[in-house]
Amino acid sequence: MDSSDFSINGVYWEIKVNVCLKCEYIYYMILYQFYSMKRRTFYRYLDKLFGTPIVILLALFFKRYNRLPGVNIKNILLIKFAAIGDTILLIPTLRKIKEKFPEAKLTFICSPINESIVKKIPYVDEIVVIKVYSFLTNPFFFLRTIKQLRKLKYDIVIDAGQWERISVILLAFLRYHFSVGFKTRKQFKHFLYDDIALHKPDKHELENFLDLLIPIGITIDDKDKNLEYFLSEKDFKFADDFWEKHGLFNHTVICFHPGCGENGAPREWAIENYIALGKRLLDYDENIRILITGAPVEVERCNEISAGISANTINTAGKFELDNVVALVSKSKLVVCSNTGMLHIAGSVGVKTLGLHGPTNPVKWGSYSKNSVVIQSDKFCSPCLYLGHEYGCQTPTCMAHITVDDVFISIRKALNPELFRERKVVKI
Repeated sequence: MDSSDFSINGVYWEIKVNVCLKCEYIYYMILYQFYSMKRRTFYRYLDKLFGTPIVILLALFFKRYNRLPGVNIKNILLIKFAAIGDTILLIPTLRKIKEKFPEAKLTFICSPINESIVKKIPYVDEIVVIKVYSFLTNPFFFLRTIKQLRKLKYDIVIDAGQWERISVILLAFLRYHFSVGFKTRKQFKHFLYDDIALHKPDKHELENFLDLLIPIGITIDDKDKNLEYFLSEKDFKFADDFWEKHGLFNHTVICFHPGCGENGAPREWAIENYIALGKRLLDYDENIRILITGAPVEVERCNEISAGISANTINTAGKFELDNVVALVSKSKLVVCSNTGMLHIAGSVGVKTLGLHGPTNPVKWGSYSKNSVVIQSDKFCSPCLYLGHEYGCQTPTCMAHITVDDVFISIRKALNPELFRERKVVKI
């Protein structure tokens, strides 16, 4: 065998090994994604199957019928395990609690899913992070959690979970004077509360959360519904430096946030649609630049979109901390995304949003900002979500009914409203 034959065979075996390693990597990634999805589905199944009878039994034997303390409210507890979007929409509720009870200590029980947002909220005095899945694998962890939480007696406990029974079961073992939570259709989790707020499917989730305050004597006005996000001067400095580095100050920057997290595939618009939209926008106006953002789990999706559009595109997916990304988004002209946490974050920092809704109802889950545009799928079964996870199908067929033309025209209207304003015709 001569050197050329050896070289060819060497390349062949190197390619074969690389392909095998890549296939093995893809195989384990598929297993991981399947396990992750199965775990969440399994958790919801157990929560409904066992959680409902447990809540009813606890209500039969441990219902307290407490009354709201009249004065001297010192300790308030709020429970919400997920998600980022819901936590953003909870900020007006937390702000109103602090306005009503400025001297009270406000404790927030969250999970690792929404911990990063809760840490930023100045109205929260103490954070308790609980890995809810650990309750399933280790019952002793649940007992240790109860023991820790019972060290303090709370004057008011607010359960902001819309469907989870585990939060109600947790509440049953706490020391408190008064509790309030949602009565949600067909969820049977409200029996243990001292008072309830009706969770309404035709009402925006931000307003549903604020309704939890009515039983504790807090009145709600329109001014209480403003969203907030808390960026530092360091975050704004990062965004300015980024804009200068990439020469964006004299350009119209449109942000694509194409992902919806680990389990949001039915809410995602197709990759090829984002690519076609990006190319069309760049052809329409050479001054436009596309900024792509995404979480670490969305990097592959964002990379494919960035490579497909190619020119005048900056991909930041998985590269920066959330606050840095939000600072970048705050400097954009427009954000295009499905119903996900970024839709609410962008609205909270005052950026115009274009929300794509298939399974989600924009009346309930849309951006609460007045500076927003909504595109709703016209498929007959859309929307199908009430609680946020009970999809009618696992393939995003309703999202396919939103066309590139629909989104492109809406962006043009959002960027140049004067070109599409109805003009009064005077007949002479």
